Amino acid sequence: MELYQKSFKNESKGAEVNFAYEHKDDDNPDGPEDHNNATHLDNMDCLKINDEDICLVDSGSTHTVLKKKGYFSHLTPQKANISTISGVVNIIDGFGKAHVLLPGGTNLKIENALYSPKSQRNLLNFKDIRKNGYHIETMDEGESEYLLITNISSGKKNVLEKLSMYSSGLYYTKILAIETNMVINQKFIDRENFTLWHDRLGHPGSVMMRKIIEQSCGHPLENQKILQTKDMTCVACSKGNVVDNI
Repeated sequence: MELYQKSFKNESKGAEVNFAYEHKDDDNPDGPEDHNNATHLDNMDCLKINDEDICLVDSGSTHTVLKKKGYFSHLTPQKANISTISGVVNIIDGFGKAHVLLPGGTNLKIENALYSPKSQRNLLNFKDIRKNGYHIETMDEGESEYLLITNISSGKKNVLEKLSMYSSGLYYTKILAIETNMVINQKFIDRENFTLWHDRLGHPGSVMMRKIIEQSCGHPLENQKILQTKDMTCVACSKGNVVDNI
């Protein structure tokens, strides 16, 4: 496996991202053609970096790029082409507000993240970490180097996250989706259609409804708002809540 780090530019939004992705074969139009900047990873790095929740942490990018809708609390669908030194690649399918959780329990709210399901991995930029009030520094420990995410509380520095580094020199962490994240299409919400499918699927709650929608096909709800249980206009669920409260 080879890891390429290129400068991606979103012409419509002016976004520039040092975006890392796997080298593919010649039949893949999304793969880069330039091999001059290749960095080789050892086998352990390859195993770790294939996890879809793994996120590279990069100082050179201007936008965070995320692969899954579950990371977003608000998502606006919009196709965008990214210009690279090897040509134009169409990998952006939307943008919006994201909310993710790091392994140490650190919450990150990202106001303008890019949604890219075609990307090979997630990318978190330093700017979005700092916008949440955290600080970033490096630390050497023996022969290893780590990236620390810290904050200052009562005049004392606290280490919140300790991120490891691949042999290629890229820092990485794992990100988790917040359960209350709801995918929203800002352009339309079809409550009647949503309620119909809520009934067909057995009256699931909002969290389960979102999971079913994301993991299945054959329905028209992919880009619609996931209504909270209290906002659903379902007669059966309303009657059930009344009975439960008696």
